Amino acid sequence: MLPEDLPENYVVLDLETTGVSWYRDTIIEIGAVRVRGREQTDTFQQLVNPERDLNPFITKLTGITPDMLAPAPDLAAVLPDFLDWCGDDPLVGHNIIRFDMKFIDLAATRLLHRSVPNRVIDTLGMSRTLFPEHHRHRLVDLIQRFDIADVEEHRALSDAEQTQMCFEWMRRWAADNGREL
Repeated sequence: MLPEDLPENYVVLDLETTGVSWYRDTIIEIGAVRVRGREQTDTFQQLVNPERDLNPFITKLTGITPDMLAPAPDLAAVLPDFLDWCGDDPLVGHNIIRFDMKFIDLAATRLLHRSVPNRVIDTLGMSRTLFPEHHRHRLVDLIQRFDIADVEEHRALSDAEQTQMCFEWMRRWAADNGREL
């Protein structure tokens, strides 16, 4: 795919979850950035009550505590609003294909009896294609390599914002260097 084939309007999303198993674990935070004309125009951020215990490792990683989640709505209340907010925009994320969309698709199928048909673009795959000489392609590696930030916060909205900056950085780099994605 050529850089000019990438959308100008899209949604960048990131999730925080109770763990890494999309089948056993669940979403505890959704963060997203709406982009129009390649510029951020709106945000979505919502904590989600997982209705289960939270692993202390997740609290240490994200800073999200059980007390923060207790008053939050459950996923059945949050997911329809989030998907409506996304509309039919392409969805961009870092490791979105193997992580975020697994959680979202499973929840949409279970709770809403439908799949999520949006086009999906993964910045992890973009980085691997553009920079095969690098062995690490985590979000923290990209934000440091592209001089965007020093640390990844592991909070959904800030990670979505950083992912959007990485997406646009790689789009510009690919266009400037005549590279396909």
